[in-house]
Amino acid sequence: MKSIQIDEDLYQYIAAHTEQIGESATSILRRLLNLSASGTVAAVMPSSTTRMELSEILAGLAYMRRYVVVDRMLKLLEAVCAKNPKEFEKVLQIRGRSRCYFAKSEAEILKSSDSTQPKKIGNTGYWVMTNSPTNQKQVLMRDVLGKLGYSDASVKAAIEFLS
Repeated sequence: MKSIQIDEDLYQYIAAHTEQIGESATSILRRLLNLSASGTVAAVMPSSTTRMELSEILAGLAYMRRYVVVDRMLKLLEAVCAKNPKEFEKVLQIRGRSRCYFAKSEAEILKSSDSTQPKKIGNTGYWVMTNSPTNQKQVLMRDVLGKLGYSDASVKAAIEFLS
């Protein structure tokens, strides 16, 4: 194994993309560069790209810690949608027994209950029900990110972002 010198900002970038405790810099770089163990380019794996993008999203939204949970949830959903708008449509499948959690219109969510407090998710064209306690918002975010293929570590980081 060889050693190299890298600038602090590059080191921080690599460290920010750690997905597991104890993950080596080599593993992180192989994943980010899409290299196999032999050093050849591996087949493109959307899930690794997705995981990388979530850490970047959370890093970009770090300033939102002072905002209320609903605002953080809306910004996170908007950013996730912006990274992969075609996949984001899967959130429309997430529903409660009688409540509609995601929709393409405010009216659709209001139709499921009067006390849903729908809010538009940025400029995405999607709406989300926001009248729920924080722990339910976290479960909702877990469902969204799971449906979109994010790793368990990424989901955990997003849940912590909402707490």
